[in-house]
Amino acid sequence: MKYFSFLLLGFFALMLPLYAQDNPAKYALVIGNGNYSTLSPLSNPINDANDIAAVLEHLGFSVEKVLNGDLEQMEEAALRLKEKLMETSNAFGFFFYAGHGVQYGGENYLIPVNANIASENALRTRAMSVQMLLDDLTDAGNGLNVVVLDACRDNPFGWSRSGSRGLTVVNRQPADSIVVYATSAGARASDGEGRNGLFTSQLINNLATPGIEVNEVFRRTGMNVAELSANQQIPAIYSQFFGTAYLGEKPDDLGVMLPPSTTVIIGGGNYKEPEPEKLWTIGASLGTSFADPWLVGTVKGTIAPLKYSFLEIGIDLGLISGTPDVGYYSIFPFAHYAYYLPFGPGGIYAGAGGGYLMAEYDFPEGTLPKSTFALELVAGLNLWDMLNFSYSFRSNFTHSSNKLSVGYTYRFK
Repeated sequence: MKYFSFLLLGFFALMLPLYAQDNPAKYALVIGNGNYSTLSPLSNPINDANDIAAVLEHLGFSVEKVLNGDLEQMEEAALRLKEKLMETSNAFGFFFYAGHGVQYGGENYLIPVNANIASENALRTRAMSVQMLLDDLTDAGNGLNVVVLDACRDNPFGWSRSGSRGLTVVNRQPADSIVVYATSAGARASDGEGRNGLFTSQLINNLATPGIEVNEVFRRTGMNVAELSANQQIPAIYSQFFGTAYLGEKPDDLGVMLPPSTTVIIGGGNYKEPEPEKLWTIGASLGTSFADPWLVGTVKGTIAPLKYSFLEIGIDLGLISGTPDVGYYSIFPFAHYAYYLPFGPGGIYAGAGGGYLMAEYDFPEGTLPKSTFALELVAGLNLWDMLNFSYSFRSNFTHSSNKLSVGYTYRFK
């Protein structure tokens, strides 16, 4: 027994480092500054910070959030992030800032909301130095650090001699780090017209996509921003991380990996339409009709040959008559083609098709078989890529019926 105990302890000692590598500690600091007392206010940073914090928590990060922070709050939170990351070499760190930021003397500074900065020289003591933050992350010596700066707006200070806009490239970047700017050095980023800035809205979408590697997250974000801005805003990504890391679950942990554009919507992030040409689905639902039948069971599947559309093939089984004292059953094989509505919220679709109804009524006077072709109009809503609500209108130009149903949809490549 004693020998077995030693073997067991040795096994756990061997497996613990492997477990730690696959399950890193994750710490994030998210800062959003918008309500400036002496500078022009910004409408998006608070939303940006709240939504980024929500998606990072969803990915398993322990998140500290600072909203409308002064210099002391920002610097003390950054120090706490460093201390947490120093606890283990395998930790992941994530720093996100949205708000005013300026460059001076080859360095970048993040501006507190109560900043009273009368000259460029005062930036060193009254604003948060990005280089100091990066030096602290170097000292932490952890496995991966991601620094995201959505602070590339026009210089808000009237005394600025250079008149420069945006931020500059950092001088000393930590090893095993990725530093990301919302736009190119010296350029201006768009605040956007919705809840989030353009860059952050796309970052939220890509962070929330399961099973993609961290470098791919930012590659896709840059591509999305450039495309949506017609190349007027090009994010800048400086990577000194040459390994492979997943901020959330790895593909092997997902069982079925969702396609690149499937989006989990968290905290109000902008909707990104799915691309069903990469998906097949199978599903089942239960519904009711305003005419026969009252209870309808459905089994269906889809293929998607064209972008933003799909062909759905299925069969309805009508089980209960809506007429007193009349027995009923029906089989309705159907097919229809539907389109996703571009930029619609949550996976709205609509389409048309038809099927062939085979039914039998059991009247007290006898049995009445019935068969007919029927045209079909359909509309529906997919939630969370799983739950499906649908409506169908069917007609053979003599009789018509309506069906409402709710069911589960399983998506796969």
